[in-house]
Amino acid sequence: MSLLNRLINKVKSTAAEPQVRERVVIKTVERGDAESLKPGFIIGVYRSGTTLLRYVLDSHPNIAVPPESNFLLGLAGTWRSEWYRKGLQGVGVDDEGLRQRMRDFAGGVFDDYARVKGKGRWFDKTPSYIDALDFIDDTFGQECRYIMLYRHGLDVANSMVKMHGNDVQKGPGRKFAEEYPNSARLTNARYWVEQCEKMLAFEAVHPDQCFRILYEQYSAEPERYLPPMFEFLGEAWDSDVLNFADKQHDFGLQDSKILENKGFVPNVNTYKSWPEEEVARAREIVEPTMVKLGYEI
Repeated sequence: MSLLNRLINKVKSTAAEPQVRERVVIKTVERGDAESLKPGFIIGVYRSGTTLLRYVLDSHPNIAVPPESNFLLGLAGTWRSEWYRKGLQGVGVDDEGLRQRMRDFAGGVFDDYARVKGKGRWFDKTPSYIDALDFIDDTFGQECRYIMLYRHGLDVANSMVKMHGNDVQKGPGRKFAEEYPNSARLTNARYWVEQCEKMLAFEAVHPDQCFRILYEQYSAEPERYLPPMFEFLGEAWDSDVLNFADKQHDFGLQDSKILENKGFVPNVNTYKSWPEEEVARAREIVEPTMVKLGYEI
């Protein structure tokens, strides 16, 4: 391909880029004596509609939701390490001091992001943070709010299989490859159960901080199921959040999938194309958790 053709294709590609490819680079923010902003997290298994919900929240005039941040997993590793904590104690940082430093750093990162966006609070959407809920709770305390998002376990498994090429050794479901060596659908169904059970256990301990919402409900009837969520957060309902596709959002991991839709289009019953025998085996895996969540089996 000639240089001229490459330049023409580059211009066309740039012109066609979605609005969500906005990027804000934060260098320094002068906080002064500003108080910490209200923290919050969207908690859900991969492929559960977390990105769609992120765009909805990020479209609210008072809420900023960045792309997946990931860095809290590293902080959680430090927080859980007895070896690191002993080392910190040796330089005068006890557990309470470590907790405060973690809160100042992590909260400061998100606070700065929200303030640059002109928003008064923030939420984070990182599915792997299901495995850091203990650290997040210890760090951000009782003022933190959690939106606990669930989606039908077999639809989640189906989506994860497509993402990772139907390979039992790829994706987070690979931890169950020895148990189900011949079916990536079953490994991912098993992974969904494990993660949802962690979420349910956290909800049980922190009922006043958690709001449960189902993907199938809010994606099909957003005007019915989204206002109670904002009421829980103490935020005024703004129907303009339904027009999330018309707004600018920073582009991050997993966001390419949301660009396939420009509105609320429920993606349900995708697993029904599986062989009947495999559906039956998968249902046995997910049924106890599905019943807890109110799904009909």
